[in-house]
Amino acid sequence: MKRLLAISSLTLLASLVLLVVSPARSLAAQDEVTVVDAHADAADSEDGDHDHDHEGDDHGHDEAAGDEHGHGDEDHAATPLLSFDGGSAIWNLIIFLCVLAILSKFVWPAVLGGLQAREEKIREDLESAEKASAEAKQMLSDYQLKLDEAASQVQTMLADARRDAEANGQKIVDAAKVEAAAQRERALSDIENAKKVAMAEMAGQTSNLAMQVARSVVGRELSADDHADLIRQSMERLPSQN
Repeated sequence: MKRLLAISSLTLLASLVLLVVSPARSLAAQDEVTVVDAHADAADSEDGDHDHDHEGDDHGHDEAAGDEHGHGDEDHAATPLLSFDGGSAIWNLIIFLCVLAILSKFVWPAVLGGLQAREEKIREDLESAEKASAEAKQMLSDYQLKLDEAASQVQTMLADARRDAEANGQKIVDAAKVEAAAQRERALSDIENAKKVAMAEMAGQTSNLAMQVARSVVGRELSADDHADLIRQSMERLPSQN
């Protein structure tokens, strides 16, 4: 803005100089035109004198030369130096000041207001762009953070699922082992019970058979002690089935 005002001031100063100098240039141009016209008139007059006095004597030639010299002196005397018209310069200065006042009063405020409004608009646009860029960066950062959190949650869920699967698998294996052990224990218990039942049945049958054999051999009834001894002896003679 300051640079624009400086350029405007220099432009107005140059206009002022041109307005002041232009009347002097105009006067100089008018003087040059007057001099050219004077030379043209002198040349025409000289040509006329030569046509009418061609048969004159040397005195006439001297007078013509004197007249020509006189015309030359008059031409040189008629050529003015560069003059300055103070009145025109003052009027031009007054007009310039009036125009400057009008411009300062009506034109410059509007121009400066427009420039300031445009500058303000550009600054607001830049601030809005910077704000939008900052918001976009923040949104991108938040989105990336959410993605990282989601990835972490997925990894945690996968780890939990893997751990649960391993734990469940181990539980299943342990349960199977326990069930197998229980079944084995039940089987052993059943076998032992069956063995005991079989031994008891076999002992009973052996006792009856021994009593019958002893009765037939001895020919008498056995007492309870004899019966127990026979059973024990029979059991000892049976092969072991462990």
